[in-house]
Amino acid sequence: MPAITRELNILARCGNQFRGELLKMINLTAAQAPYILRICASPGLSQEELASGLHVNPSNAARQLAALEEQGFVTRSPRETDRRQLAVYPTGKARAAFPEVRRVNAQWHDYLTQGMSEQEKALLEALLERMRQRAVAWDSQRGGSQ
Repeated sequence: MPAITRELNILARCGNQFRGELLKMINLTAAQAPYILRICASPGLSQEELASGLHVNPSNAARQLAALEEQGFVTRSPRETDRRQLAVYPTGKARAAFPEVRRVNAQWHDYLTQGMSEQEKALLEALLERMRQRAVAWDSQRGGSQ
């Protein structure tokens, strides 16, 4: 496995473990955290739009959303314009969890970049942004998300 891919995979797995441990106290998993952030930022998105925006398989999104609904973090209701689509809205519980999810993400970011200069952080962000754009372009070309 190429070094960049290996390093990114390790960062992702460790980040999920970190978030999972800290979010456990508010009954969220690391996999659910991005949903909370996206739903609170853009209430009323459809399940398909969430899956696309999070670059996940629609069936995985449906499972996560079902769990979040069961836990009281979101509600889903048919859209007025297309009753076949379910719009997803945050509950008060999700809105209360939102700042905690952001705090945990910031804590992980600060931990990872500890000891880096501002210039190093800016370069790292720029390079990762270029890689993200390439990944999203691939996903879009195959008919995935944007």
